[in-house]
Amino acid sequence: MVFQTKCVFKEVMDVDAMISAHYEAFNKDNPVNKVPLNIKVESPLGELVFEMKDSAANDFTIEHPMEGEYRLCFTSKSYQVAQSTRIALKWREGVEATSFETLAKKDNLDSVHTELLRLEDSVHNIHLELQNIRRKEEQMRDVNELTNSRVAWCSVGALMICVGMAVMQIWSLRKFFSLPWGGGGGGLEILGGV
Repeated sequence: MVFQTKCVFKEVMDVDAMISAHYEAFNKDNPVNKVPLNIKVESPLGELVFEMKDSAANDFTIEHPMEGEYRLCFTSKSYQVAQSTRIALKWREGVEATSFETLAKKDNLDSVHTELLRLEDSVHNIHLELQNIRRKEEQMRDVNELTNSRVAWCSVGALMICVGMAVMQIWSLRKFFSLPWGGGGGGLEILGGV
């Protein structure tokens, strides 16, 4: 940490997934020495989601997150402490954040059923990610089609300008060569002719 307060931003895409995080603050020269910090976690709307004071290590969970950037701010008590402090942060979303072992103990489930729950949650997250990718692909396709039509109309306009300029040049050249050149007759006289 270079300053007294250091903030980290984490993007959350899945509103149905649970978020869990673990942080640990320690002295960079001696990692065994833990450093107590204040931590604040704010939602994308700026609402306080989690706050802990004078804690060197802790876990927190966000049950129903909203989509957007979460802000995690760590504050040390002094500038000198901040200079020598490092923070280890483990941020887990969705399947990674769900503790299936705790769930299995609570509901007396066997390991196969626990693994099935984990796989079901993984499939659900993959499905949500595919929907998100499909939505982004549709947006990209719409932008590409709009750009393509604009380029086509621009090309037609440029072609019309070129055709118009060619017609004007032909008309101007015909007019130029049909003008009389001094003393009579129309057209262009060749010098030195018979």
